[in-house]
Amino acid sequence: MNDILVVDDNRTMLMFMERVLSKRGFNVTTANDGTQALTVLEECPHIQFVLSDWMMPEMDGIELCSRLKSGSYSRYIFFVLLSGKDDQESIIDGINAGADDFVVKDTHVDEISARIKAGFRTLELHNQITAKNNELDSAYAIMKKDLESAGDLLKRLLPAERKLSGVEISYVSLPSAQIGGDMLGYMQLDEENVGFYLLDVAGHGVSSALMSFSVQQSIAVNTGKGSIVKSPTEQAPFYKINSPDNVLKQLNDLYLSDDHNLLYFTMVYSVLNVKTGMLEFSIAGHPPLVWLHAATGKAEFIGQDSFVVGAFDFVEYQTARIQLEPGDKIWIYSDGITEAEKGSEQFTEEGFRQTVMEIKHHPTTVQTEMLVNRVRDWQRSEQFDDDVSVLVVEWTGYSEGEQSCNTKLSTRVNAQFFK
Repeated sequence: MNDILVVDDNRTMLMFMERVLSKRGFNVTTANDGTQALTVLEECPHIQFVLSDWMMPEMDGIELCSRLKSGSYSRYIFFVLLSGKDDQESIIDGINAGADDFVVKDTHVDEISARIKAGFRTLELHNQITAKNNELDSAYAIMKKDLESAGDLLKRLLPAERKLSGVEISYVSLPSAQIGGDMLGYMQLDEENVGFYLLDVAGHGVSSALMSFSVQQSIAVNTGKGSIVKSPTEQAPFYKINSPDNVLKQLNDLYLSDDHNLLYFTMVYSVLNVKTGMLEFSIAGHPPLVWLHAATGKAEFIGQDSFVVGAFDFVEYQTARIQLEPGDKIWIYSDGITEAEKGSEQFTEEGFRQTVMEIKHHPTTVQTEMLVNRVRDWQRSEQFDDDVSVLVVEWTGYSEGEQSCNTKLSTRVNAQFFK
């Protein structure tokens, strides 16, 4: 890198600079004024060093410098202003125009040469940094594309069917970045039982997303010895549905943290008998569920004090049971929705409960989207700082002609687990 453009309207000075700089190993190209210099630079994209006179016709050195240093110019130019003036005002004007160095014409040629060499070192460093930044930009673009692809794949894991036997379901799942640590799902365990869950892995990014994917895959195995939601038996139907606390216990054993893996997650796992309306659930460090009663239109919290999954080996989980009535709804959510902020104020779990009651008359299929939009309007922002997941399950009641075998069941069983 030793190409330099010398710009001067004085032919004698131009020839002198070309000769002395060529002797010192520089490849010198010349121009008579700023306009011609722009043309030369356009034709010679390899030139990044300009030594220019100040006073010239057509376009002087200050204007040339300003154009070359503008953000719209195609490449970086190291610019040295050469002038017969050495007063402070002239130096300030040159620097304000963007000049990298300022040299008085009567400066000894050895000093000029030394300054040019120093300029080339700076130019080389700039080009190296630019090249590294371009490499980083390319790498980031690849990573961004990969993360977007991973995010699309995770979205495909979300359930497509919104209505199962005896229940109507609606959900929203919004990662705060390309991929998130929340995951939700539901499945038909057998003709009478539906399982549904929501989990929130601590942190954000690839590791959290991979854990949520892994947990989802663990739960998705619905048959055989590898299933954690069912256990094989020797008598028909040759399986039993595992209790929610048993499912959480198995997940805790599978994902127990060690020195190399410090991830953990909160979770709700539930099983609903669609014939009777009996709901069993277990909570691992997760926010309380919201139970909306169809008969009264009132919503209440139901929850448990418990530990997260994957952090401690001594944890024991518990299963609670409630009796739903036809039309009752169970809301499960991640704390990204309740901890949405407007200034120093949070939306809160109570705000969530109140909103559930306010939108209760709308179809279940649109309620989760309505709730999330209510929070967006409240915080005056479309974006959330954390992953947001909301799941609502409505028990639609018995099919026509079926008789309830549990009409006398209490609507509150295991009340000690409720908030």
